[in-house]
Amino acid sequence: YYRFNNRTGLVHSYEHSCEHEALLIDKLFDNYNKVVRPVKNFSDKVVVTLGLQLIQLINVDEVNQIVSTNIRLKQFTTALIIEVIKLLYSLTGLVHSYEHSCEHEALLIDKLFDNYNKVVRPVKNFSDKVVVTLGLQLIQLINVDEVNQIVSTNIRLKQQWVDVNLKWNPADYGGVQKIRIPSSKIWRPDFVLYNNADGDFAIVKDTKVLVDYTGKITWTPPAIFKSYCEIIVTYFPFDTQNCSMKLGSWTYDGNMVVINPENDRPDLSNFMESGEWLMKDYRCWKHWVFYTCCPDVPYLDITYHFVLQRLSLYFIVNVIIPCLLFSFLTGLVFYLPTDSGEKMTLSISVLLSLTVFLLVIVELIPSTSSAVPLIGKYMLFTMVLVITSIIITVIVINTHHRSPSTHIMPPWVRKIFIETIPNMMFFSTMKRPSQEKQGPKVFAEDIDISEISGKQGPAAVTYQSPILKNPEVKSAIEGVKYIAETMKSDQESNKASEEWKFVAMVLDHVLLAGFMIVCVIGTIAVFAGRLIELNSQE
Repeated sequence: YYRFNNRTGLVHSYEHSCEHEALLIDKLFDNYNKVVRPVKNFSDKVVVTLGLQLIQLINVDEVNQIVSTNIRLKQFTTALIIEVIKLLYSLTGLVHSYEHSCEHEALLIDKLFDNYNKVVRPVKNFSDKVVVTLGLQLIQLINVDEVNQIVSTNIRLKQQWVDVNLKWNPADYGGVQKIRIPSSKIWRPDFVLYNNADGDFAIVKDTKVLVDYTGKITWTPPAIFKSYCEIIVTYFPFDTQNCSMKLGSWTYDGNMVVINPENDRPDLSNFMESGEWLMKDYRCWKHWVFYTCCPDVPYLDITYHFVLQRLSLYFIVNVIIPCLLFSFLTGLVFYLPTDSGEKMTLSISVLLSLTVFLLVIVELIPSTSSAVPLIGKYMLFTMVLVITSIIITVIVINTHHRSPSTHIMPPWVRKIFIETIPNMMFFSTMKRPSQEKQGPKVFAEDIDISEISGKQGPAAVTYQSPILKNPEVKSAIEGVKYIAETMKSDQESNKASEEWKFVAMVLDHVLLAGFMIVCVIGTIAVFAGRLIELNSQE
């Protein structure tokens, strides 16, 4: 690179322009140990000033209670700034040594890691075992993927063991009893999550470990575990899931590394409650497993079991109650009078509304074919109920509009729907077709028209008026007779039509009661068994 000198007009090389800066950087990081805190004395504190600049609120996940943000994190380390300033002020010849900055800790770390081999187990004899104490702290249940059967959790995995190569006498190093070093610099147990579902089995977070003078090492790396869990959706949304996380060494058998649980239960002291799941129970178990590849040596693992119960209030309010209301609305179709002409309109409207509702909530139901969940059964029951009501409504409307010219009422229909069921369902106060008052007869009983018609009958009388022999009177009487017969036929036809309408009305009332009973019994049959089981588990 070149730059132009405005004063001389000459081009000179850039390599001499930053020589002081280069010398400064080389001197600053000569013998600089990033493992040691930047303080003069071990008892001094590093004061860090932290500033957060929020750039964007990306997303708020209400279900999993996760907020995604874009931020800039500003940090000022006071102790380091002071050291740099002091160094800059002492740049007489750029001579300064870092040896006075926490020299005991730096000397200790250099001594401990001189010839340290992080590949070799930290034991004196090869036959000795490294005893690792394992503790799991569950921070958050992030997500439960029912379709892929994956449970995502935020955890902290506490591991403790003794490294015989990292012991010292505090009196020899200015009273330093504990040091913090990157975990990548020491031997670590190769623990993996056996039932991992993400492809990243190993725990490789390069966080620092705490080492005390006895050689005891404490390492608590944070991790996001995605573990496989067999999700059974049969009782969704009143389901309970049993999930586990199996942790163990991948290559070290039980004769080389022994794993002991810190407690018989995972630590939930900092657990953040989920909006969808309730942690019902949690335990851990230690297993000795003999695999087919190595039948002579045991492999140890610690398995943490979790019992998760779904919080069903969301699904009750948004799915079950609307379906229940659709079912009751279906029954009300039979309460609507057939003469209004709106029975089919209401039935089709309920069906269309239910269809749109199912399309909206279909994403709330686990899309798996392993089993039909309870809520799926109930939605199917509601759909069948609505479709059945439409079919029966068509039959009722058809019955209502029947006439004697097209349909003759069978005796059993008259017996059941006109005589029996109305008495059973308190229809006795209603006006039935058979109880309607008959109109007056057209002819008196003492008039005989048998001679006029040329026919004889038992009702004939001996006396006949001469006026009846008049042709005009005879024609008039024939007309009256025709009108009487027509009126009688119409009356019988109206009576038959009224009987069919009465049958349709009885059907409506029977189906109204029947659909309401079926709706209640069906709802209880679908959910009651599971709810009773959950209450007994309480």
